[in-house]
Amino acid sequence: MSTLGAADGPVREDDLHAYVDGHLDPARRRMVEAYLQADSEAAARTADWAEQNRRLSALFDPVLDEPIPPRLTAAIARGRQRATPAWSLGGWVMRAAASFAILAIGAALGFGAARYLGDDGADDTLQATLPLEAQTAFKVYVAEKRHAVEVPAADVDHLTQWLSNKMKTKVRPPDLTALGWTLLGGRLLPSSDGPACLFIYEDKAGRRVMVYLVSNANNEGTTVQFRDQNGVRSLYWLEGPLGYALTGNLERGDLMPIASVVKEKMRF
Repeated sequence: MSTLGAADGPVREDDLHAYVDGHLDPARRRMVEAYLQADSEAAARTADWAEQNRRLSALFDPVLDEPIPPRLTAAIARGRQRATPAWSLGGWVMRAAASFAILAIGAALGFGAARYLGDDGADDTLQATLPLEAQTAFKVYVAEKRHAVEVPAADVDHLTQWLSNKMKTKVRPPDLTALGWTLLGGRLLPSSDGPACLFIYEDKAGRRVMVYLVSNANNEGTTVQFRDQNGVRSLYWLEGPLGYALTGNLERGDLMPIASVVKEKMRF
């Protein structure tokens, strides 16, 4: 990167992130803007980050305004009843506020809050969280044009070895070319059940589907199930060391033959 004046130091990656997030003071912001005008690559990168922030905000901000589900408010009420008399009203208010914050953040991210609150009716099994997290990943990453994947299909051998090491089991993107789907690449990401990864495919019409994999520590097995979340659809199942979720905007009937091939190809 180019450097600025000695008094302010060079523009670094964290400066660019702070610029996108609006956390720079006015003087530093002006310097970063001058830097971006001179570096088209850095400008494009920060524009991508800003667009990611916009999409994440569009996805998750409405959730923060939704009412707390009755089953969760009931869980908080039960927690209050179990509390000792030594609790003051102020302590309860603070605890409730913290709980509401955790619930809102967990709902926005699509996972985590139920596990924090404990087993009070929340379905936090892998079978339940798998499609939710897959559909969240689809919304965040698949629409990206430049940064949908971390490792492109051209480096599929490296991608396979890297993800297999992280997932602690053999992982390789299934070949879907016979169905008209070309691999774009893949990426590693976290989940509430440990490491997860995804592979993104595109057809000649520009449509994309995603194969999402997550660790299945208990080696549970399930039949293929279906979930539709506002037009983002998943066929998902557990088999061997992994959980699978084929996810896209396609109709269920269009996803089914792809899921059949994925199931066959992913049996090592």
